[in-house]
Amino acid sequence: MTRTASVKKPARWADAVPAREAQFETKRRALVREAARAFGRRGFHNTSLEEIAEALGVTKPALYRYVRTKHEILYEAKTIAFDAGAEARKTAFAASEDPLEQLRLYIVNYIDLVTSELGSYAVLAEPVTSLPPELAEPIRGRMREADRALRDMVQAAMDAGSVAPGDPRLVVAFFMGAINHIARWYAPDGALTGRQIGETFAGFVLDGLRGPGWTPTKT
Repeated sequence: MTRTASVKKPARWADAVPAREAQFETKRRALVREAARAFGRRGFHNTSLEEIAEALGVTKPALYRYVRTKHEILYEAKTIAFDAGAEARKTAFAASEDPLEQLRLYIVNYIDLVTSELGSYAVLAEPVTSLPPELAEPIRGRMREADRALRDMVQAAMDAGSVAPGDPRLVVAFFMGAINHIARWYAPDGALTGRQIGETFAGFVLDGLRGPGWTPTKT
């Protein structure tokens, strides 16, 4: 009886590459989170890559495997925030068909996501002008995209008669200005969680949009 030798199949390249890439991105994202905390303590312009490497417990050459400049870290932090916004909108639309509830859920989920992902995220208060043009322009594109999406959400709530009519541009500027300012004072070890802050802010925003004595229009 002839025995057939068992031949071990070589690992597929297509399977191996995504695993390595995923590991790299996981480490890079962790680096961005820690760098964001460092920027929150000392400020973006006052924190060097050497200090970030020290906070991470790695050498500067090891740090260079993932980022080359502070600007890359700022860019990645802002990208994480815009990704959180997109995810919050998707979650809100999936959870409810009511435009006002969608807006409420967006605010709650966005604040919860961005605080849990970036922790002390004061770096997000750093203006886009701190980035070089090649990094600033994609971020401005994400800003315009997010602004349009939020205006549409507000307009939908107005069209449904859920809130008082007005200019959606000003409404978005009002509540996103307040939300973005959280970055200047939020602390992960503070008395309130990101979700608790989100719930409170959502209440403020919706109460403000409805106005005193506002009665929703029945449709």
